[in-house]
Amino acid sequence: LKITYIANEGVLLENNTQKVIIDALFDEVYKAYFSPSEATIGQMMASEKPFNEVNLVLTTHIHADHFEANLMGDFLKNHQESRLLSSAQIRKELESKYVNFDQIEERIKGHIRGIKALKEEINGVTVYSFFMYHSGGERNMSIENMGFIVEMEGKRILHLGDSDMNPDRFKEVNLAQYNIDVALVPYWYMSSDAGIEIINDHIKPKQLIGIHYPKAPSRTALDEIKKNYPKATVFQKPEQTIIIKG
Repeated sequence: LKITYIANEGVLLENNTQKVIIDALFDEVYKAYFSPSEATIGQMMASEKPFNEVNLVLTTHIHADHFEANLMGDFLKNHQESRLLSSAQIRKELESKYVNFDQIEERIKGHIRGIKALKEEINGVTVYSFFMYHSGGERNMSIENMGFIVEMEGKRILHLGDSDMNPDRFKEVNLAQYNIDVALVPYWYMSSDAGIEIINDHIKPKQLIGIHYPKAPSRTALDEIKKNYPKATVFQKPEQTIIIKG
């Protein structure tokens, strides 16, 4: 299993037979965080390796550093083999903003926000999806933030999007039951008491990768992460890769 960092919280997951893209179809909007380069977007749109034959695209939420409707629409139009799984909010955004929505709508599944985790197989990939509140409290209550567990050849990879560090919600979802191999979490989880509690008590992953790291390095945060999780990785530069063996 290979995990390649694209930008911000965007990653490509791939093994010998499957490819999954998460939160990587957006353009430069927030200067503090990395966005996919023009060259990378060009590769994705042209189905150039490693962005050819993508089984599944996942989008955690509607914020512009995770998703842009026209880029997503064009990607799905160009990748007839791909399916999109996200929230009903994302589907509505595509329907209202992407002029060729009728050409892609049958390959989009948008779940209505709810409590239960759902297991389904989409285009050959097993995925568990669930809703979590977005960080930021009341001002982000309208944002339909999703988490995903992607199962690829026996490995389970968790992506939390911008989930709020609320242990009560994590208790409800009970992520530890999934025996997660790799957890992709916002990097601040690994340097805060609430995040550490969630990782250690409610996720219990075998391996940790930090995402949403800013362009300007935060040495204090990195030192804290190294102290708390010495074996963890923080994605800091696009095209970083991690190989998960065994």
